[in-house]
Amino acid sequence: MKILKILDWPSKQYYGETHHFHRWKKQLLDHGLKVEFYVDHRDKCLSDADYVMIHSRYFADGWQNINKRNARNEESLFRFLLSLRRSVDQLIWFDAADSTGSYDFPVIPYVDFFLKKQLLRDKNYYTDQEGSKDIRVWLNCLSPEQRKRFEPCPAEELHKVKLGWNIGFNDYRYFGYKMSRLSNYLSYEWYPVRFTNVDQQRPYDLAYRGTIHKDSSGQKDVFYQRNHLINLFEQMNLQMATGANVSKSRYWKELKASKLSVSPFGWGEICYRDFETFISGAVLVKPVMNHVETFPDLFIANETYVPVHWNLSGLEGQLTEMVTNYPYYRHIAENGQQRYHEAINDADKFIDFFNHSINNT
Repeated sequence: MKILKILDWPSKQYYGETHHFHRWKKQLLDHGLKVEFYVDHRDKCLSDADYVMIHSRYFADGWQNINKRNARNEESLFRFLLSLRRSVDQLIWFDAADSTGSYDFPVIPYVDFFLKKQLLRDKNYYTDQEGSKDIRVWLNCLSPEQRKRFEPCPAEELHKVKLGWNIGFNDYRYFGYKMSRLSNYLSYEWYPVRFTNVDQQRPYDLAYRGTIHKDSSGQKDVFYQRNHLINLFEQMNLQMATGANVSKSRYWKELKASKLSVSPFGWGEICYRDFETFISGAVLVKPVMNHVETFPDLFIANETYVPVHWNLSGLEGQLTEMVTNYPYYRHIAENGQQRYHEAINDADKFIDFFNHSINNT
């Protein structure tokens, strides 16, 4: 029996990226892995384990927040990692960054594995020593002075960068967030994710809820796709559920009544909306994802989602054509929903994947 201790992100420890470790705790135990959860890095019980995995956003109020990072909290973090690494067999950093990029490479010499929710297929991008590339690969179209640069991964440490898992394993049940801790003890057998039949009546052509993001934070580049969509939808003659944010119940109701759901890139490529779309049975329309490696792998162009250009060129014509010929695209919604349903109900596949990630050097 091996022990995995998780230093978790306190604010989302029950329904976020580690939700499935709660859900499948018994199955993990059956596979010889006992999981324990911690929310205080000073807890002396955190050490002395086969594996310790640190959720990067545990440090969201300090070093992990790029706007709060400084020499003092960096030195403190590195000392903590050095000390902890001496008392465990394998120290794992789970980089919970939204995009395939990362600001966290400075920690990589201090850990054994560096897991990411989604990876670039070309991992050499991470070792860019010139410092000329944007942390978000799709924003290299910006002028050099506009790009958000990152500290590169040392080439000799790149082998530590491994694929983790995406937010598809989060708790998307309606009361998952509100019930938080309790939701992990509610069996999916009698309180499952409630998928909506693709074939049900869908009076809306398209659903997208959001607002224009101003440039006051200097992140106009990050919000470009979202802002472009909102401006475009105002000009299109379709039956749409758009506009400012609405209640959770109304949001789900609209999405389940829509033929299409557009999910742009933002802080990252993968969004909660992607999985909400699969659950709701709409056709997912999304910027092309062929540069991304992720698990579960649910983003297969023209099979589980309809790809569009990163700059969204030609999108108006694509959406109009998809609405007109919706029956032709419905199988894409069916495929996406089926693959997602299978992924979140296959404990053995995830456990095999996780074991491979942390044991394959």
